[in-house]
Amino acid sequence: MEFGTDGALYVGTGDRGKIYRIRPNGEGELFYDTQQTHVVSLAVSRNSELIAGTEPNGLLYRVSSAGRGFVIYDAPLAEIHSVTVAADGSIYASAMGGSEDRRLRLSPAQPPGGQGPVRTSTTITVRAVDEPPFPPGGAGDEGGQQDPQRPDGGAAQVTVGVAQPGFGTGITRLGEGRNVRSSLYRVWPDSTVETLWNSTRESVFDLLVSGKNLLFSTDDKGRIYELTPDRQVSLLTQTGQEQTTRLIPFDNFVLATTANVGKVFRMGTRPAPTGFFESEVYDAGNIASWGKIRWTVEAPPGTSLEMYTRTGNSRRPDATWSDWSPAYRQATGEQISGPAARYVQWKSELHSSADRSPVLREVILAYLTRNRAPEVQEVRVTPRGERGSSGSATPGITVISSGGGSAGPRAFSGLTPARSSPLRGQDIRWTANDPDQDELAYALYFRGEGEAEWKLLQEDWKTNSFQLDNDVLPDGRYRLKVMASDAQANPADMSKTAEMVSAPFLVDNTPPRVEVIETGRGKDSATARFRGFDAASVLTRAEYAVDADPLVPLLSEDGITDSREEAFTVTVNQLDGREHLLTLRVYDSAGNVGVGKTVWPAPSSGTGR
Repeated sequence: MEFGTDGALYVGTGDRGKIYRIRPNGEGELFYDTQQTHVVSLAVSRNSELIAGTEPNGLLYRVSSAGRGFVIYDAPLAEIHSVTVAADGSIYASAMGGSEDRRLRLSPAQPPGGQGPVRTSTTITVRAVDEPPFPPGGAGDEGGQQDPQRPDGGAAQVTVGVAQPGFGTGITRLGEGRNVRSSLYRVWPDSTVETLWNSTRESVFDLLVSGKNLLFSTDDKGRIYELTPDRQVSLLTQTGQEQTTRLIPFDNFVLATTANVGKVFRMGTRPAPTGFFESEVYDAGNIASWGKIRWTVEAPPGTSLEMYTRTGNSRRPDATWSDWSPAYRQATGEQISGPAARYVQWKSELHSSADRSPVLREVILAYLTRNRAPEVQEVRVTPRGERGSSGSATPGITVISSGGGSAGPRAFSGLTPARSSPLRGQDIRWTANDPDQDELAYALYFRGEGEAEWKLLQEDWKTNSFQLDNDVLPDGRYRLKVMASDAQANPADMSKTAEMVSAPFLVDNTPPRVEVIETGRGKDSATARFRGFDAASVLTRAEYAVDADPLVPLLSEDGITDSREEAFTVTVNQLDGREHLLTLRVYDSAGNVGVGKTVWPAPSSGTGR
């Protein structure tokens, strides 16, 4: 609601977005229909025009005394929550709500007393407003952010713009309002619109012109800020409530109303003799050693400022924290006196003189986190150069000879390898990380079964995988150790390592041996019994071929091919009366192939071995 210069009371409503005028005699009438959902804020300009802020499309209207509406700004945020008019005719407006909440809700009907909203082209000037590069993670704020990791092992700094808390990170340009929670605008008399302030953390609830300055209140601990003509923003005070909803001038004071809990505070126009400000709790991310504290302050003659710090290892300051340090008075820098800890908090004590008060602009705390050791979570060593699983038993198959030949294609020949033979070896892969995001280098070591010392295989390796050729090591069982180091990112006396040892793995370069035990030849059939054995690996499967016929899978005599020594029997029926070659293949778990043969002579020649 707002009283006009004509003595009428203007009332903005929802959810139809209409403005009503109640004349001094009590008569009411529809004054203007914005065609928006709600009229949220009203003010009267020096030209007796009504200024109205709406939602959900963030439109700011100027409505003449005749009821003609004109859109003077279309904000990227959803709601124009508060408006006020300065003595020079400038209009200040605050907006809140994400830009994704904007939605069009227009009716084809024209508002009475005019021709509907008229849009105008405006020049938008956006001022860069910087948030501290390390946003505070408040003691009670579960969403508090940790500071970025220190680069190259150097000291990090917590930089706090005390005179500019809550600003949006970096520059917020036109069309980038999606991550902005609230903005403050100035509409100049020539309709130029300037963005004075953005925040991703706070919402502006009310505005009050105070001389040449602008006061505005937010929902972050009920803070009240002051914006000067040179666009300097200072935190004046905070009510400690969830929102400071209204700023009302009253004599030489400002009354501040709050919500959650509802209270009324009185704020004087002159600075108090002494004031205190406690920062949020800042998280270094790990135990840190503290450097110097520096600050930037504007201290008129007769005023002064002291700083204090305390540290601890709990998110909320409690009895385990250190006491407040002695006062720091050198703004150019003093060594922080406090034990190494993860969290730090500072406090300022400001002393004013007459109407003058110091203004704290920036606080910088330098720190160096303790280097944390890297972690190796897993080391895997797997055979390379195999197709399928060499450790599975061959399915049960009844062996029936194809006779003297096969009309089908010959996928395998008894005289050629049953598979391609790429360079075999071991694929070594591991998973490791560093909690400080340091770059890691790896050293690989091996040790044979029964050996005492680790031998270097590779050092200064930068990737998380390595290929070990089988011909590098002799047959046997080995373990592999991966050592991760962050030495490249830290001084030598601060670097740390971590290591993990793999499960045993087998290096087997020797193929199985195949020995024919006995053979037999009948008129139209033949048999052969043979043995396969391997010194290092278990046998996994066997195949045979008659002459150049395709290879046929063969089970061991005990039904499962899973031991270092197995016996096999081949029986072939429907043979013709010629001589035939029987080729035998045996495979071990390392992929090695052993080959043997025997000749079945023609029946007239007798039986041979």
